[in-house]
Amino acid sequence: MTDQPTASSTPSDAQTPPSAPPYGPGPYPPQAYAAAPARPGRVLGIVGFALSFVFPLDIAGLVLCIVAMVQSRRAGQKNGFALAGIIIASVGILFCATILSLLIPPLVEAAQTCARLGTGVHEVGNAVYTCTPTSVSKSWH
Repeated sequence: MTDQPTASSTPSDAQTPPSAPPYGPGPYPPQAYAAAPARPGRVLGIVGFALSFVFPLDIAGLVLCIVAMVQSRRAGQKNGFALAGIIIASVGILFCATILSLLIPPLVEAAQTCARLGTGVHEVGNAVYTCTPTSVSKSWH
């Protein structure tokens, strides 16, 4: 027996495990988030839908909803807000047009009568016209 160490009795680099990095694993690469799918006309449809409830703005709402619907259809998608806005704005415009068509002729007739009769209170048939330089009023007996 000799005093020389044998390969089996001395530790070698092949037998020792490699040391771990001092601060853990390296930084992870930044994760890319998937972009939300594009929905053309969605925002215009929502804005047009909101505007369709307000009388003077429902015409603008109708136009925006039609543009949004066209954009969505070209992209092959549905747009419920645009469709609802088109329906609501159309009904609102028809309602207001009907009311205005019923109110305007009597107002014009009263204004023409007051222009013909002049300032003051006038009785014509069973109607009483109160005419001032800035207003017209018509009432019935």
